[in-house]
Formats: sequence, structure tokens, C-alpha cells
Amino acid sequence: MNQKFYASPTDTFVSPNGAIGHRIGGPFDCLGPYAKVRNCPIEGTNLRLTCYATGYADTAFSIPACTQHKGRYVRGYFTNREEGTVFCVVDAHKDRVGL
Repeated sequence: MNQKFYASPTDTFVSPNGAIGHRIGGPFDCLGPYAKVRNCPIEGTNLRLTCYATGYADTAFSIPACTQHKGRYVRGYFTNREEGTVFCVVDAHKDRVGL
């Protein structure tokens, strides 16, 4: 798992649920605060992990992302809910986080 996008250590956004999103920064920042998200809740679990964007938004509601849990790569996407930024795991990788 490699970080694909630069994540500014100072240009951050804190979601209401405590997730800390790092922006790329600059005038052409298409990702917003999703380049790197620390303390990100994993949907359906009590886990909070650091997750990274792997590409630009493929819909208006999701950004492809990945994380690691117990040494295993977990693929998913970021979405924004009422409670804040959440990482949703794709079905093929749900067994890797205990879902």
C-alpha cells in the first residue's frame, strides 16, 4: 500500500466524528480533505485507522481509498455521512476487517 497523493501536514479538516483529513492544497485540489485521513472510522466496526485516497472521485459521493489492518491491504472508499467522513470497505475485503 503506497500513499498516492501528497498530504499536507498543516492543511487539515476535522470531521464531527473526529476523523482528521489532510488536503493536497493548492488551487487545483480535486480531493479536498481526503488525500490522507487519520483516525477514520471503518463502517460496521469499532476500528479507526489511517486511510489513503487511491484515485480521484468516481462518483459525487465516493472517493476510492485503501488502508491496512493487521498487515493486510483493505480496499474501499471514503464517503461523507452526517457524522462525518467514513471509510466503507468493499464486499471482497470485508473479511479482512472482521465484517
